[in-house]
Amino acid sequence: MKSPKWLVHLLRILITAAAAFIVVRMIRWNDYWIVISQESAKPTYHDGAEIRSAEFVTSHSCRVTWSDGRVADVWSAQRREGFLSLFARTNKPLFFAMMGALLVPFYLLAVRWWLLLRGHGFEAPLGRVFFVTYAGAFFNNFLPGSVGGDLTKAILAASGEERKAAIAGTVILDRVIGLSVMIVLGAVSLTPEAGFYWSPLGDRRLVLLIYGLLGAMIVGYGVYFSPPFRRLVRLLPFQQTVAQLDEVFRSARDKKRLVAKAAGLSLLAQASGILCIFGLARAMGIPDLSLAKFFIFEPIIFIVTALPISLGGWGVQEYVYQRLFGDFGGMDPNHAIAVSVLYKLTLILVSIPGGLLFALGAARRRELPKATP
Repeated sequence: MKSPKWLVHLLRILITAAAAFIVVRMIRWNDYWIVISQESAKPTYHDGAEIRSAEFVTSHSCRVTWSDGRVADVWSAQRREGFLSLFARTNKPLFFAMMGALLVPFYLLAVRWWLLLRGHGFEAPLGRVFFVTYAGAFFNNFLPGSVGGDLTKAILAASGEERKAAIAGTVILDRVIGLSVMIVLGAVSLTPEAGFYWSPLGDRRLVLLIYGLLGAMIVGYGVYFSPPFRRLVRLLPFQQTVAQLDEVFRSARDKKRLVAKAAGLSLLAQASGILCIFGLARAMGIPDLSLAKFFIFEPIIFIVTALPISLGGWGVQEYVYQRLFGDFGGMDPNHAIAVSVLYKLTLILVSIPGGLLFALGAARRRELPKATP
């Protein structure tokens, strides 16, 4: 028995309202402190006014003076700027220009998925594919990694469709193509700098990481299409589901033109996204920025934050920014973290309309997806 339409609409609005409440609560508007005690490795967050000062006594000990005069020794205490402080010192016209420009990667990614859907027999209106992608970006803010957004996209697109596994397969293939292009982009961008990082003065870990990912991608492709693995696929249970997924994944070899178009859109989307982040860093007035390093480091950051490690990538993204831009890029670690925080908060603000569109039913199924005979 189908639920009444009004009940479905109400449920959708309630889900969006709850999600929006969580997302807005995740935005730290004011300055704050991250404190890690010596008894527990779990960080605690405190309002900026709660702590008067913090001074490192040793590399693993920090003395904190609280606003009420109490003094305590902790493992670490770091002050972070909230959105209002970060926004106050940004170039406002450039900031708002980059904020609007972040919609460009969303649109390009929607076109990429739309091509994959059409290439596998689903007549998908581009407008709805964009709304589903935009809604997925909104739910990505409080779900683990980018996997949460992909799951949202798969659920929304597969509603009412018989070939649900095939729809899910296009979402997975869409993600794999994006990750593959990120790895190649990082490897190509690193090549001119590889000699330095491999030298005695550099850190070889960056070269090993990026080229290791490139090698793993090539090996994975070879293994998937190898005769032994093809035989294993035919022995797996749930053959109907496996067959639908495998049909989509095999397009990486059987539909090279389609995959090439999707890869090209991935490159444009990622390049435009990186340029937006670089623009945000410029808007903050961070000195001595190198665009080349953004093209080296950002693909790695995209890959790491895509993993379902933390909600919305919080914590993980700041750490990776600090390590890559600080340790490898020569940027002040505080500036690197500030770029990460401003980018994440800007992304949240830009994606909130995606949640509103979901609440209004823009992403609901009408005739999509409908398989062609």
